[in-house]
Amino acid sequence: MQADYPTADKISKEIRTSSRITSWRDHPFDIFVTTISNTDDPNFESRLNDWVEHDKNEALPLIVRAQYFYDKGWFKRGAKFASKTRADHMLEFEQYMQKALADCETAIKLNASNPYIYHLRTKIVRIFPSKFKTAFDEAISKYPSYFPIYEWAIGTLTPKWGGSVSSMNAFVDKFAGHAPEGSPLKLLYLSLYRSLLGAVSTACLSYPAGDSRAACNASNMDKVVTSELKRHVESALQLYDHVDQYEFSLAVEDIVSQMLGDKTAAVYTGPLLQSIASNMHSDTQLDDTKSTGNKNYIVDKLVALSWSQQGFYDNALTKYKQALNNLANTKFPSEEDKDLALSSIYEAIAQTYERKRQYADMIVYKDAATALGGRNEHDHWTCFAYYQLKQYDDAERTCSDALKYNPRNISARYWRGATYREMGRTDDALKDLIAVADSEGSFRTSAAIDISMIYFKRDDNRSALEILNKYQYLYDPDLNYRYQIAVAYNNRCYAYMQLGQLQNALHDCTESVKFGSIPDAFRKLEQLNGLLKVEKTHL
Repeated sequence: MQADYPTADKISKEIRTSSRITSWRDHPFDIFVTTISNTDDPNFESRLNDWVEHDKNEALPLIVRAQYFYDKGWFKRGAKFASKTRADHMLEFEQYMQKALADCETAIKLNASNPYIYHLRTKIVRIFPSKFKTAFDEAISKYPSYFPIYEWAIGTLTPKWGGSVSSMNAFVDKFAGHAPEGSPLKLLYLSLYRSLLGAVSTACLSYPAGDSRAACNASNMDKVVTSELKRHVESALQLYDHVDQYEFSLAVEDIVSQMLGDKTAAVYTGPLLQSIASNMHSDTQLDDTKSTGNKNYIVDKLVALSWSQQGFYDNALTKYKQALNNLANTKFPSEEDKDLALSSIYEAIAQTYERKRQYADMIVYKDAATALGGRNEHDHWTCFAYYQLKQYDDAERTCSDALKYNPRNISARYWRGATYREMGRTDDALKDLIAVADSEGSFRTSAAIDISMIYFKRDDNRSALEILNKYQYLYDPDLNYRYQIAVAYNNRCYAYMQLGQLQNALHDCTESVKFGSIPDAFRKLEQLNGLLKVEKTHL
């Protein structure tokens, strides 16, 4: 962002006035705000502060800054449970949320004619339970039919946020059950269905994977997904013929794709997908050549995702290609909307090819998605594919390109670090890998172990040991797979051995073999026992 505040104000106002507010979303203002805040430019926050100061009586700069604080906070926190997140990261998260909330409150006082700011405030106050009800009540009094506000509230009432199944049911019955026939709020029953699936899935995580967890899920699902809820969902899907079909389809896709994203929940979506297809005048069959009429491409996408989650990737590709055909017969509000829809299908095909490990095909479709404007958090897929193909120059280029668009893409940073390592650029690799290891991202364990290996290859055992001691999460069974813990202990065992700290080495090699069967750990354990026996003999 340059310090051209009149231009920034002009652009943001143009997007605000041109944005189409429906019951389901505020578009493209929602895309604009989330995209512009997606940066780690060290000067961005100070420029936002200057913009807010320059336009003291304008709400838009405050909305942009609030979104920036919100996104920055969640980046610091990560997606794990609070109990599994570093205390300093949680503190930063809470500080950013406080700043975001303050900006929302000020923006509302300046200009209350923006549903997005009410939605954002409702999202922020999820972590401030005492403020949630007031914020929610004010939001729906201003925008009584704006679906995203209600949907976010359901998520806030889930058990993992301190709510309960009964509170979720009561909430939806209050607002959807008493809504007039044809109200978009009826779709809250579908959101409730998704949230209940998620609650059951989370509750059963304490059971070991396999039959016992499956039994837990099945038992709880029978209790929470009642026949009455199924009837309400069926009735809600019948709204398709009475509302904006394009916007309704997008809302359904957003809710159901989240269900399908959870493999545990996906098991229970078969009948639901059939109901969606029937009500949206489409079908779930693989061979649709005998069908007639224009079918809904979003139904094809959801069915394809279901196949993919079950590991039937060729079936998924068949349905995605049907989605491409049916998209061509769909009327869109604008060419931009059509391009983004096409991009989303290309991206889904790219992900399917990734799961098939057909990386060259994956690159083709991911590049096609990006060319149509589909830049998102999955931009690292291309650099990952090039890395797998050992085309490291292309991997470095595409990882860097992904990071230019989104500096918070921790996956892109990890794969660029891994690429630099393979290219022999270990100083560059360390910069990226340390950033990943310090984050709450899913690759942080791999990054920390990679860092130790770089130091080992430099014969810098002391630095390797410092890294392996710094990141204590490496040894936490609640945060890592057993084989990762085995590797971490094995690496630290080696470092201790090289530095002559044999008792510490013995402890770590003993721990390593408890978590995994690494042959090298057994070899070192035998060697250590021999060395310590000799050492004891000489005492």
